[in-house]
Amino acid sequence: MFPVEQQAPHRLDREECLRLLAVEDVGRLALTQGRAPAIFPVNYALDGEAVVFRTAEGTKLAHGDRAAAAFEIDGLDREERRGWSVVVTGRLEEITDPETLERVHGLGIRPWADGPRGHWMRLLPGIITGRRVGRAG
Repeated sequence: MFPVEQQAPHRLDREECLRLLAVEDVGRLALTQGRAPAIFPVNYALDGEAVVFRTAEGTKLAHGDRAAAAFEIDGLDREERRGWSVVVTGRLEEITDPETLERVHGLGIRPWADGPRGHWMRLLPGIITGRRVGRAG
């Protein structure tokens, strides 16, 4: 077997990260639950640079306004051994402003999970980072 020549990770600029965030619709929201990390898959859309999702009563909603959170998406090509990852860190908040609620209703977020998802939340970004990795050539 021949060794696979690897490329060093390549940092993505903010515009490329936002482009990738805009074309996906499922990601992972990371919160701290007590003293442990908790990760939840969510269907989402972008509203400007904010990650918006719908949720029911529970952990995500109870996490609290302005609490620190992170969000991650990625894309993989296992055959070519290539991939990318984008991480957004910031503050989570419930959307309650009527004007903003009207706007985000038009984003077309359709949760895969059954049940009512009557609360709208957003992750206000502080830092958006991304990188590509893969074999050379």
